Amino acid sequence: MRHRIRAAGILVDQDRILMVNENDDGRSYWVPPGGGFETQDGNTRNTVKREVWEETGLTVCVGELLFVREFGEVSRSIYHVEQFYLVDQWQGEVSLKNLATLTEEIRSITQARWLTKQELGELDVFPPQLKDLLWDKLDRADLSIVHLGYS
Repeated sequence: MRHRIRAAGILVDQDRILMVNENDDGRSYWVPPGGGFETQDGNTRNTVKREVWEETGLTVCVGELLFVREFGEVSRSIYHVEQFYLVDQWQGEVSLKNLATLTEEIRSITQARWLTKQELGELDVFPPQLKDLLWDKLDRADLSIVHLGYS
């Protein structure tokens, strides 16, 4: 079984969060922008900076680690460890144009857009805790790290 470290940025603007829509083997779902750690990144905060720029065109300042999630993807024989960082600041306009230069994307990102808390509740979202736990933490200004479990 291979291991994959994924780091993602959580960008929140009032009651909206920036998410990307991925189509993977005919399944469509929404996730925070992010992706796999690469050696040149040096650390997962730099992975967030690179991946958010690739997937959304935004330049970001990465803040605190909020969530860690682990899961096994048996069909692909991959064990994933995901880290979700709060993004403190960003610059630029949301765009998918940077994806055109990438040739090795396994999954296909079709959209990047700001979704309200209400819209998240109606969509297939990973991790699902973004529908409620994230907003509770932000309301309480709770920056403690939460392990979202194993699956």
